[in-house]
Amino acid sequence: MRLGLMAFDQHALRYRGVMELAWADGSDDEIASFSGHTTKAMIQKYAGEARQIMRASQAAAKRR
Repeated sequence: MRLGLMAFDQHALRYRGVMELAWADGSDDEIASFSGHTTKAMIQKYAGEARQIMRASQAAAKRR
């Protein structure tokens, strides 16, 4: 493979991409387009952790 990614876990790379899109405030439709997930439940499962981290950071910023 040209990028040398065969040594990496493809699932982990996809999961990280979903998290990056969620952190960038990507919509469920954008995330689904990237990840290939067809159900909202799967998108919420994978993007949920990133969105929770983002919400926690926003809440902490409001306390300052």
